[in-house]
Amino acid sequence: MKKTVYEIKSNKFQRQLCMAVVSDLHGGDPTAVLKMLEAERPDYILCPGDIFERLDGSDSDIYRNGLCLLSEASRIAPVFYSTGNHEDGGVRSWSRSWESRVKKREYHERCRNDIEKSGAVLLEDSFVLKHGIAFGGLLSGIINEGGAPELSWLDEFCAVDAPKILLCHHPEYYEKYLKDKNIDLIVSGHAHGGQWRFFGRGVFAPGQGIFPKYTYGVHDGRLVISTGLKVSAIPRFFNPTEVVFVKLV
Repeated sequence: MKKTVYEIKSNKFQRQLCMAVVSDLHGGDPTAVLKMLEAERPDYILCPGDIFERLDGSDSDIYRNGLCLLSEASRIAPVFYSTGNHEDGGVRSWSRSWESRVKKREYHERCRNDIEKSGAVLLEDSFVLKHGIAFGGLLSGIINEGGAPELSWLDEFCAVDAPKILLCHHPEYYEKYLKDKNIDLIVSGHAHGGQWRFFGRGVFAPGQGIFPKYTYGVHDGRLVISTGLKVSAIPRFFNPTEVVFVKLV
């Protein structure tokens, strides 16, 4: 796992800030991540999805690892968490065997209680104001009819007279839904860096296909994409896991 640091110039924030982006843990061991967060002491910690594999009430090491990350990270800095496709049950949606179906998003009451007790702020197509900054969370649209995210709340979010930071698990939503929105910083994951990276480019990402555009780095000076923390049976080539630190200067 590596530490990646980006500096973004913005005159919207009243002071210099450091935002940690922690994405796509998928219930892995959070120990190394927490050590890095403790060492860096960011002002805020942003978790744009797939911290868990599911939020259906089942108890497992995977669930407890995700909860440990949120709980321990909340001792370091304010944590904002917005779910991804895995928490919604939208798994392997890129596969030919995926059956498009409309599902109801229902996070188990125990999971909601656990997240609330962890100290993390769960953002579900909603936003909150903290320290003069609006933090929003756009949920995955994979389980929705047509596969589009719910956008009706974004106009209110974009109209807030404050700097705006959006957690959006899917970076592919940027061009279609977010590029023309009044949002100062958008953080994403999901693409896992394209899984294999050659000549600085990812090979495949769900929702984008072969040689995807949005897998890594900073785009348009405001979309920050983390390669995430997922380690699976499919190896990552030239694509280490990472925690991203965004310095707003």
